[in-house]
Parts: sequence; structure tokens; C-alpha cells
Amino acid sequence: MKSKSVAITAGVLAVIIVLLLSYFYIEYSNERELNSARMFLDYQVKQLNKNIEDQKLSSLALAKLIGQNDGVQDCFIKDDRQECMDKISNIVSSLNSVSMYKNIKIHLHTRDFKSYLRSWNFTRFGDDLASFRFLLKEADRIKAPVAGIENGIAGTFIRAISNVTKQGTKLGTIEVMLDFDHISGFFKEQGIDLFVLIDKNKTKIIRSIQADNLLDDYYVSNYTSTNLNAIEILKEIDFENVNFYKSRTHYFAVTPLVDMSLNRLGYYVLHINKDLKEQSLLNENFFFNSLF
Repeated sequence: MKSKSVAITAGVLAVIIVLLLSYFYIEYSNERELNSARMFLDYQVKQLNKNIEDQKLSSLALAKLIGQNDGVQDCFIKDDRQECMDKISNIVSSLNSVSMYKNIKIHLHTRDFKSYLRSWNFTRFGDDLASFRFLLKEADRIKAPVAGIENGIAGTFIRAISNVTKQGTKLGTIEVMLDFDHISGFFKEQGIDLFVLIDKNKTKIIRSIQADNLLDDYYVSNYTSTNLNAIEILKEIDFENVNFYKSRTHYFAVTPLVDMSLNRLGYYVLHINKDLKEQSLLNENFFFNSLF
């Protein structure tokens, strides 16, 4: 009888030990998975910053090059908007074949910071930009091209501005504007979603489209090139107070989006779904696979 009690006690203890070991193993696995996802997304945030810097440099070089174009300089000298329209339209059309410049916008300004020509809207011009366009005034102040992220009437873009000069005389300025779709595509190829969220209280956008209502407090600037299936989970995230978030099989990295003046305009959010690994939507040789 005594040996039977000992056997029962030993069996119960064995079951408890197995359950405890299983519990600790599951906790360890979950923690390891969480840390791996965090490390992976931290690396991707660095890649995001590098991509943004690359686009800044590219837009800067392009703005300077277009500003040196004889045709662009001549239309400024003649004050001929139609000629400028033709020149800029041809330039935009030529650049559209390059993926980075697929949605490029070009804006010409007068010497006194007024809009002269918008490549995406020829009918809107003459408005004064001096009160809110830091990059425009900075390019004039330092007499050199500048690039950065800035908000404007058309939205938030990676912008580069270069003075247009002829024989030392400033004729006006040229601005190259790149959106975030090219960077979205870079991450999408790797099974990662990028959301560029712009604070509605800090934008000067003068349009209203259905996509503006995807989130209460933010515009999804790159809504045409991102995965909108994750929008409902984005609504759960307190962007101001987290830099990493997990919801079921979904992992998010949150990093501030700041402009040239270091004002926070919104957030970049990178998203991965662990289930995509099982669905074989990620490249088998991709770094992600080693994490889970």
C-alpha cells in the first residue's frame, strides 16, 4: 500500500515537472521569438533610414541637374509658364520610366517664394509659400541645394530644392518631390509592409479621399503601395508610447517621422506577419527565416 502511494506521488510529481518544463520551454520559445522579431525589425528600421537618405541624395542631385538645364533656365528668363510646362512635362515623362521617379513631382518657384508651376497641377500657382516652407528659405539662405522631408500643400514628401541661376543671377528655384512608394516596394519584395503615417493635425493637405479615413488621427501617405489588411491592428497601437508591438502573429516597429526642422510629422511603421513564413510568401533564403 505504501509503495503504491509513493508511486502515485512520484507520478504526480513527474506530471508537475513535465508541465513546468513545458511551460518554461514555451515561455522561453516565445521570448526568443519576440527578441528575434525585435532584432529583425530594428535592422529593417536602419534599412529604412538608409533608403530615405538615398532618396534624399538622389532627389538633391536631380534638382541640381534640372536647375542647370538650359531650357528650364530660359523659360524662367522669359517668364513663359507655357514653355516651362512643356519642359517640365517632358522631364517628368522621361523620369517616370525609372522606378524611384515613377511618381515624381516637380515644383518651380519664383525668386520671392511664390509657386510658379506645379507639374501635377498646372492651374494652381501664384500662392505664397514663404510662411511654411523651411527648405525653400534654407536653400535661398545658404545659396546651395538642400534636401529633407517636409510637409506641403500636396502632402509629405522627400523634397530637394536647388536654386536656378544664370550667370550668377537667381532666376527662381526648382523642387523635386519623391513619395514613399519606391521604398514601400523595396520592403514589400522582402515580405515587409511599410506604413507612412502623417499626423492629421500637422498636415496642410487640401484634398479629401476615402483613404484619408483609414485611421482616425493619421493619413496613410503611401496607401496605394502598402498592405491595408493590417490597418485594423494599427488602430490598436499607441504610436507615441511604443516602438515595438506584437498582436498575435503580427509584429510592428514604430519610429518617428521627422522633418528637416526636427518636427515630428507622424510615424513610419514596419510590419511583418509570422504566418507568411508558413505560407511561403517570403524568400526561402531571406534573413527572416533564421529568426523563427
